[in-house]
Amino acid sequence: MPKNTFFLFILMMSNIIFSQEAIDENRSRIISALENYFFLEREAIHLHLDKTTFLTNEKIWYQGYIINRKTKKPFFTTNVFVVLYDEKGKQVSEKLIYAYNGIFSGVIDLDAKMTSGNYYIQVYTNWMNNFSEDESGIFKINIINPSEGVKNDKKIDDDSLELYLTPEGKNLVANVSNTIGIRVKDCRGNSPENLEATLQNAKGETLKNIHINAAGFGKFEVNPEDDFDKVVLKHNDKTIVKTLPYKQSVGFGLEVNNFSFETKTIIKIKTNLATIESFKAQKAYLIVHQDSKHFIYDLVMDKNSLEQTISLQNTDLFSGINTIRIVDSNLKEWANRVIYNAPKKETPISITKNYRKEDKIGFVGYSSAPNTSFSITIVPTETKSLKENYSILAGLGINPYITESLPNANYYLFEPKRIKNYELDLFLLNQAVPKYDWENIKTTKPATNFSFDIGLTLKGNINKNVKNYSDYKVKITSFKDQIIKSTEINEKGEYVFENLILTDSTTLAMTLLKLPNFEIIDTKIGHQVLNRKKPFYKPFKPNMSQVCPEIKAENTIVDLDLPKFSSQAIQLEEIKVEKKLTYQRSIGNGHLMGYKVDEIMENIDLLSFIERNGFTVIRRFGDATIYSRVINTLNAERPTPQIIIDGRVLMNQFEFTTMRMSDFDEIYISSNALVPGMLNRSGIIKAYTKKNFKPNHIKADPNNVLIKEAFSLYPIFKNADYKNTNNLGFDHFGLIEWASLLNSGEEGQFLFKITDYNKPTVKAIIEGMTQEGKLIHDEIIIEMK
Repeated sequence: MPKNTFFLFILMMSNIIFSQEAIDENRSRIISALENYFFLEREAIHLHLDKTTFLTNEKIWYQGYIINRKTKKPFFTTNVFVVLYDEKGKQVSEKLIYAYNGIFSGVIDLDAKMTSGNYYIQVYTNWMNNFSEDESGIFKINIINPSEGVKNDKKIDDDSLELYLTPEGKNLVANVSNTIGIRVKDCRGNSPENLEATLQNAKGETLKNIHINAAGFGKFEVNPEDDFDKVVLKHNDKTIVKTLPYKQSVGFGLEVNNFSFETKTIIKIKTNLATIESFKAQKAYLIVHQDSKHFIYDLVMDKNSLEQTISLQNTDLFSGINTIRIVDSNLKEWANRVIYNAPKKETPISITKNYRKEDKIGFVGYSSAPNTSFSITIVPTETKSLKENYSILAGLGINPYITESLPNANYYLFEPKRIKNYELDLFLLNQAVPKYDWENIKTTKPATNFSFDIGLTLKGNINKNVKNYSDYKVKITSFKDQIIKSTEINEKGEYVFENLILTDSTTLAMTLLKLPNFEIIDTKIGHQVLNRKKPFYKPFKPNMSQVCPEIKAENTIVDLDLPKFSSQAIQLEEIKVEKKLTYQRSIGNGHLMGYKVDEIMENIDLLSFIERNGFTVIRRFGDATIYSRVINTLNAERPTPQIIIDGRVLMNQFEFTTMRMSDFDEIYISSNALVPGMLNRSGIIKAYTKKNFKPNHIKADPNNVLIKEAFSLYPIFKNADYKNTNNLGFDHFGLIEWASLLNSGEEGQFLFKITDYNKPTVKAIIEGMTQEGKLIHDEIIIEMK
């Protein structure tokens, strides 16, 4: 090889290597920015409500679902705050709810004095305070006070009607074809129907007509040669004129189509010669990401590639919302856009009538996925009480990633079609402000300034007259919550109990014990609950960008349009004598399968019973060990369940495996329950013996303290006292049944009952989540006769 040729080869190779290193460095910086910003786990929370329109005589029933956004699986969050606000942002009620295995259930009591109007439920955790974005869930509901009337918040307010323009990609770029989203709404977010706007030039001549759908969204395309100037909308006597955004001389236009083709998404990137010239020393990248999950494409930057098309298979995209960004090698963002990639639709739920007993009809539900958590609301077929139409698919797959929650989600998601996919994309295109700002992503890293609370923390001190603190322990006992714990005292005379699961109005017996004989010392013990009242630093606030006139309640509806109530109605269900589970409402038990040990069950072998409920029992030489059937560790050691007897967590299984079924009063069990910790636990067995513990046996003591406003008890559903259910009022706004904390079990079956209100058919809205994080939303018309 000639010397000059060899030198040229070395120079070319050096340039290629240098260029590749630069590209890799740029990619690394982009990846590092995403991974740092989304390093901390983020929760997403959804509420399944029994209705979204309520009368003040009713209660709000709900079941909540929590996922870890990184894994899409149920999260082990326990402390969830549920707060009700009125439309002016004033707090009406607040409760702490215990979540288990990604599920929680509760009820919000309404007051007869509440005024008609919109209210908002905000659901959050203390951990969410670590993030600059509002990661809470907010759910709009409507409450009607029958004595006041109905406030029609869907009535268009013409005076506040406004028009908004959002270029796709957020920038209008000169000398390229641009897609521009259009939105029309009043101060309450309502849009008139059958609207059409016009794109006009500077002379007022119409270039094209723009159709706006019933939700108030549309889009249009402007070409470089068009002499476009403004968009004009006329409605009744009002004319709205909006000038198009200023054109950027350098930039990128985005055009995304994920609705025309069932299996792929087409992304077009458009630019101009001025941009090519300015990017001579830079690279540009197309990023597609969901939180920290990502893939990155190099964009070709030359004058022969002013328009590039990238075709992506939807199976390669992330399930739910994907964010598309164009970023250069200096990490400057030039365009951004969010799209929705629908998850694979789960097999529909099937429901079969099982039995009839008095006024109850039993049903069996069948799911293709075992161990799925469900909640079901049953309403009249003609109901008008679900106008907000929340869906778990939007609640956990869309809303956490955008600034404005998707309204009327079931319209788009329940039975998707091409036109609905197109309309959903119109909504996303018109999201003017991204929830996750690129400047924040590339410059900041969230810190753990707020704790991830698991249970409550009880802290206090003992009398200073006590000497040698290391010789003492503090013991707490709660018969109500089956808690017996002790802890050491530090050199300052302080003690701490962490991760306590205490229900509202729990009485704790606190005792000072002297070692080594555990002698009870009569002394005053101070206490405080540290993490019950955790403020949220992004509380719900009404949108004050436009001031809406006060809505006056209307009494124009006839008597039959609202259900009537009778507080004197006798609930025969209350006087039935049944063998009910005593501990079912104890915190955590509502998520487990509960069994009352009666005369029949006493004859069952305890370990055989455990095997039939999803565990493996290995018997060796008279000894037995219970294992989970799930392998959840890297070294493949077989996990064992957490076993709790009368509130005591057993350190080994011997005590339990040597007992008999007849020793127990009730047993609660789940083979797939999550058990946080480092002890390789999977699944829970909670057993209550037939010993007769009674709180009134506790000796009166100044150290018996009442813990107020702890975790709310799991509610037992009781319907409102409807005076008459055979009228339009009940058919439009009444509730027939609510069932929460259902589980499909190993065979995919779950049981529930429906009160027979003499309706030929009813509507069931079913939501659920599997242990793998698959989301279920189904709506079924059930034959009652």
